[in-house]
Amino acid sequence: MASDGEDMDVTPVESEVSAAETETEADDAHLPEPDTDDECLEVEEVPVSNEEAEMEELLGQLEDYTPTVPDALTLRILNSSGFGSVDPRIVRIISVSAQKFISDIANDALQHCKTRTTNIQHSSGHSSSKDKKNPKDRKYTLAMEDLVPALADHGITMRKPQYFV
Repeated sequence: MASDGEDMDVTPVESEVSAAETETEADDAHLPEPDTDDECLEVEEVPVSNEEAEMEELLGQLEDYTPTVPDALTLRILNSSGFGSVDPRIVRIISVSAQKFISDIANDALQHCKTRTTNIQHSSGHSSSKDKKNPKDRKYTLAMEDLVPALADHGITMRKPQYFV
C-alpha cells in the first residue's frame, strides 16, 4: 500500500480485485460461525415421479448412443435458427428425432416403390426371369416418384425445379 501521498500505479482489474477482497473480509466478519456438531439438518428425499425416472433413463441411454445425424450438424442448424447455447442432451434428443423422421420418410418411400413395382408387374401381364427373383433379393432405388408421395404423407410438398421439367 502507498502511504503519505506516494504515487501508485493500479490497474482497474487490481482495483476491482482489492475492492472485492475488502468486501469479502467485511462480509465474513458479520457472519457467525456455524456449529456443525450441535445442528444437524435433515434433508428429506422427495420421491421421483415415474415420468422423471423414465426421462433420466432415456437421457442415460442417449449418452451411449451415437445417432446417424451428428450432434455437430444438429447444433449448427440450431445455432443458425437462433438458438444460442443448447444443452448437449437436448441436441442429442433432437438428433435422434431427426434420424427417426428421415428413416420414416425413407421407409415410406420404400413402401411406395414396392407398391409401384408390384403394380407394374401385375399390369404388364408378363414377367421376365429377372422379375421372378425372391422379393428379399431385389434391390430398390430411391426415385423422386417414390419420394414425393412419402414426403407428402408427412406434410412436405416437393416439386422439381422448372428447368428440369
